Amino acid sequence: MRPSSRVIASTLGLTLTLTACGGQNSSLPSMLSSNNGGPMESSVRTATPGKPLVSIPKLYGDLAYTDAGRRAATAPVRVSLTLRYNHQAELDRVVATISDPHSSGHRQFLTAKEFNDRFAPTEVQEKQVVHALERAGFTIEERYPNRTIVDATARTSTVEKFFATEIHTVHQGKHGDRYTNVTSATVPSSIAPLVRDVSLSNLVVVRTVTDQSGVEGQRSAPQFQADGQGRAIIPLGGILPQDSSGKLVNGNFATGSLSPGWINESTTRGNYVQVTTAQAYESTYSAFMGTLSPPEINGWAAIAQEVTVPSGGVLSFWVYQGSNEGQLGYGTKYAWQAGYLLNARGSILNTFYKTVNNTNGWVNYQVNLSAYAGQNDYIYFGCYGDGYSQTYVYQYVDDVAWLGATPSPSPTPTAAPTATPTAAPTATPTAKPTATPTAGPTATPTAQPTATPTASPTPSSGCNNASPDSGPLTNSSGTLATGVAKPFDFPVQHGCNGAGYTAAIAIDDPVNTSYLATYLSAAGVTQTGTVTNEAVDGGGSGDDAETDLDVQTISGLAPGANIIVYDMGSLTDQAIEDTYNKVLTDGKATAVNSSFGGCESSDVPFADSTNSIAEQGAAEGVEFSASSGDSGSNECNGSKGVSAPAGGPYFSSIGGIDFTDTSGGVLETVTMGNVDGDSGGGGVSTVFALPSYQSGIAGMITSGRNQPDISLPFDPVAVYTDGAFGDYLGTSWSSPASVALFIETDQLHATKIGWMNPTLYSLFKSTGYNSYYTPCTSGSNGAYSCSATQYNQAAGIGAPKGWALANAL
Repeated sequence: MRPSSRVIASTLGLTLTLTACGGQNSSLPSMLSSNNGGPMESSVRTATPGKPLVSIPKLYGDLAYTDAGRRAATAPVRVSLTLRYNHQAELDRVVATISDPHSSGHRQFLTAKEFNDRFAPTEVQEKQVVHALERAGFTIEERYPNRTIVDATARTSTVEKFFATEIHTVHQGKHGDRYTNVTSATVPSSIAPLVRDVSLSNLVVVRTVTDQSGVEGQRSAPQFQADGQGRAIIPLGGILPQDSSGKLVNGNFATGSLSPGWINESTTRGNYVQVTTAQAYESTYSAFMGTLSPPEINGWAAIAQEVTVPSGGVLSFWVYQGSNEGQLGYGTKYAWQAGYLLNARGSILNTFYKTVNNTNGWVNYQVNLSAYAGQNDYIYFGCYGDGYSQTYVYQYVDDVAWLGATPSPSPTPTAAPTATPTAAPTATPTAKPTATPTAGPTATPTAQPTATPTASPTPSSGCNNASPDSGPLTNSSGTLATGVAKPFDFPVQHGCNGAGYTAAIAIDDPVNTSYLATYLSAAGVTQTGTVTNEAVDGGGSGDDAETDLDVQTISGLAPGANIIVYDMGSLTDQAIEDTYNKVLTDGKATAVNSSFGGCESSDVPFADSTNSIAEQGAAEGVEFSASSGDSGSNECNGSKGVSAPAGGPYFSSIGGIDFTDTSGGVLETVTMGNVDGDSGGGGVSTVFALPSYQSGIAGMITSGRNQPDISLPFDPVAVYTDGAFGDYLGTSWSSPASVALFIETDQLHATKIGWMNPTLYSLFKSTGYNSYYTPCTSGSNGAYSCSATQYNQAAGIGAPKGWALANAL
């Protein structure tokens, strides 16, 4: 009896016959024209029929390995074969139609059964591969309902004979002894037409792209560059005058922000500067810099303003200071509070004070600067620290103003004419990434970043009127959930918390839910979604910071969403591919996070296989986000290169940016920072061709797929892990933040949105930076610089205006 079939023309607006029982209808018409979505997203170096991709992994940096010799003949080796889809060209066109916002078939996703019946390898094809392996002496370890991957094990000698290669044991640094093929391999001709990619190693091929700040151990006194006159130079990041008259403005910070007038000039990772109400001399606000308790800042936390020094200029200001450096006998050797007058180069013209005071009360300084009358110089207040774990330094600054009288040239602090000093501050200072913006292109004016975009469509009934994130923006370790949700206007601030939808996290270790509870309490977020661990390939054995970062980010920004942590034990290519495939065959998640990456050209089969699986996700309405990397434009051992799996055209590549905001959480600036050599990854692929959705966009490098697509905050994020809060950074933070945004978008529209790259770029093409994105205005990731007017390989399109973009998707 012939299997029954049905036509799903109503689903895609196409003639597409699907057969039941896993069969394939060879006479099915291919009537999907190539103009439905532009050219298919093909590889530059793709597996061709009869020639699957099998490479020798070439890994760098902390993933590099050394050869330990031929592997014992009887030692086991696990292999993984990713099978080829049927009707690949047609699948490319179907996905293009589904993802085209202008198509009548837009977001009419295939079910898993519909995909398997038409495009997955048939049962006969899968069995042909399985039987070939079994006849050669392999044991089948894993098969999947979508028949996409076959995992098997055999003795080393069997693997070498079957694939005509040589397997060696290798030492891979902290990852221990592993194995890989060290010569080229081939797939037997009997199954080669059915196989797309092959892995013959258990090497760790990607790294989690997160890092922790802080300095421990031996302290050393800082060394500053000097100018030609022997004056110390304080680093300035290209500060801009805020008042064309050169007047000192906003000296009492009455606006509740640094602007107008002041610019954040911090160099410390995490840049602990805030305009706050925790302490103020006479009015409401003051500027805070530093940390109230250990660990100390690592670098400068500072503010500056360009002024024209007036004739007879006497500068008056009030400071409220605290530190334990003096109590411990260190003096100003390693850390201090300071006030300076600097020239444009940063040379110190006048030192107002350099102290490690612990006054816990307001003190007034009056400094005669009349010798500099008529000059355009910079008033600078800051705290410097070396990141030591046992010390702290901070100060508040207020009521900065010019006086008419001229005091003694030597500044002498006088006691504040106030009552008993107030208690030590208890409010937590903001820890914001605030790389100083420089002038961007000015030919085309761009809209200023705003917290609430204009003209958002009325939301659908999908939202559940959930409470917005309203906890503290930061703690002493970094940014908390509300510190992202507010400035980037996430849908949770409008009643969409992701309820009813599920996010998947692909990572090596399971999550510690007690750590999550501590984080959410500190962040002031109430979670209603569930969090579960799901082991893949044996699973992981313990919690780690990366898992905590991923889960805490998504649960903090989308507290109604369910989260499944697919823990795979080790970030090998086989484990990652198995994890992605299990996410699809489980059929629970609508968005998948991958906070890891490695040099794309190091392991082309891995890049190709993961992109192929993500295409299946695109067909079924599952979005894949991945970190673009933390090595800027040099992802490949200090050389130009991009990250995999983020570079796959069916992944959303998520870059990293720095930002500043007001004490109320209103976005001020978006820039590209560089923290100890780390910055958001980006560049152009040598593996994947330029996808159609990136074609015709100013700023694109047309030789290949460009990264990133969009960017979200990079540094610093507060993570509760290993029993304490720590300060972390990286696109490991931006990627799960994007998943939270996309999950909330699903809820807003009361349906899964799926792979959205074509829509992201379509909106950018039509509106630029007017409605849905905030540009990165300054800074670079090495080879590529931000642009206020067009796409760039540093920050991609830019940072999403969450609520407006969610409504438009």
